[in-house]
Amino acid sequence: MDRWIIAVLALAVVLLLTDRLLTPSRTAATADKSIAVLPFASFSADAENGYFSDGLSEEILNSLARIEGMRVVGRTSSFQFKGKDEDLREVGRKLDVAHLLEGSVRRDGARVRITAQLIRAADGIHLWSSTYDRRLNDVLAVQFDIAEQVAGALNIVMDETQRARMAQDGVSSVDAFIAYQKGLKRYDEAHDPERSRNAIDSLSQANLEFDKATALEPGFAQAYFMAADRYNHILLADDRPQAERLDAQQQAMRLYGLVAEHSHDPQQRLLALVERQMLSDDWHGLAGQIEAALKQPGCRNPDWLPVFASAFGYTGLIEDLGRRTSACDPLNRINYNSRIRAALAAGQGQQALDIVADYEQSRGGVPIRNAARTRALIMLGRIDDARAALATITPHDEGRYTAEVMFGAITGENAAQLRARLQSIDRSQSIYQFWGNADAVAAAVLGDRAEANHWAAIVDAQPAGPFLLAVLGADCLCGAPFDLDATPNFKARLAESGLRWPPPPAIRFPATARTAPP
Repeated sequence: MDRWIIAVLALAVVLLLTDRLLTPSRTAATADKSIAVLPFASFSADAENGYFSDGLSEEILNSLARIEGMRVVGRTSSFQFKGKDEDLREVGRKLDVAHLLEGSVRRDGARVRITAQLIRAADGIHLWSSTYDRRLNDVLAVQFDIAEQVAGALNIVMDETQRARMAQDGVSSVDAFIAYQKGLKRYDEAHDPERSRNAIDSLSQANLEFDKATALEPGFAQAYFMAADRYNHILLADDRPQAERLDAQQQAMRLYGLVAEHSHDPQQRLLALVERQMLSDDWHGLAGQIEAALKQPGCRNPDWLPVFASAFGYTGLIEDLGRRTSACDPLNRINYNSRIRAALAAGQGQQALDIVADYEQSRGGVPIRNAARTRALIMLGRIDDARAALATITPHDEGRYTAEVMFGAITGENAAQLRARLQSIDRSQSIYQFWGNADAVAAAVLGDRAEANHWAAIVDAQPAGPFLLAVLGADCLCGAPFDLDATPNFKARLAESGLRWPPPPAIRFPATARTAPP
């Protein structure tokens, strides 16, 4: 018995020591070594200098993100606090970080004064601060020095490899990162119904700045990535000429290729190559490429990959990437939307609601008003709750339209009457103009197979048609929304891809809602 007691105690000591040796290293990267770079305040009257200070802040953020052992919150989340006088402890809590880096920039012609301070979020204690008076062409050295000083204050030792990686990946042209910041502002406005009348027109303005940035800095991978979004919108939008669609397909593929060529991040390269192949006319090996890209370590936010892959059963990998991205960029709206859409496509209504709740909590309890909650509640059979959620959605919106169709179908509303009622929607008010996709979803949900096949055949003949049909399959939640024989291009791409089709129905709409047999 004594020997057994001694053995058990020895084992306990070993486990305790193992836990103390291993756990701190895991915690260090997620807690003690976590940081958010808040946008530096501009103390210059010229609005142009605001873009300069934003660009400098993002470049410092990117430099810190390249340091091993440090968790750095992404730009989308940290920049949401720009111009807000919010308690730093509350900012640290919302971003789930132990440290904050803030500062100010005062630019006077070719000279600039930069002040930076590292703050412990828990109590507001300043751990390090410095002021730099430099010429504009010395700014790159300043951002590297700030990153290295912050790393030293957090007891992270950098080696020459990490320093070389920061120098290799940094944007050296001040005018390039100013143009990029202008592009991001217009990009955000393009996706906001309150600030944009037409997403494609607004994205055209954004791309003027992104193109300027890449002309000045040809290796600017993230600027190429952001510019690709406009062309995806053209492919999805209604009433665009075939020649414009073909050009959009080629331009998007070109830009994703440039991202893969110039990025030094293995995850970003893989994601860009998959996004490129999704839009192409060659899907050979695509299933394996999607799996590899989703499994690649890192927390980059993809573009349309999660929506596309949702149609083919990759929900688990999408959610895994989404959780990683949420850890790095906790307030990123696009990432939450991708996770919600993937959960819905897989019939996981409660998981979709949980993600919605997490996103709303990250926004301080501000509710989101889109179709996701309504669809999840329909999926769970919570009809009264779905009716209430439906009433909160923006009236002139494709999401509201398809949610209305799904709700009417599941509650047994007459299909003809439902369609007539929805004719009152003013489609011109949508900033996206994705009504062709919405009409195809409606036809599939209501069981009008002939109409669904008609819409699908039109899409199939368009440039990047198979990509668009995969998005339709993910949005429908009804299983196969069309017959493969109606879409020979999509059928051929599936045969060479290794992707699984059709998706299982996430919602089983009653036969009484149908106007024709499935």
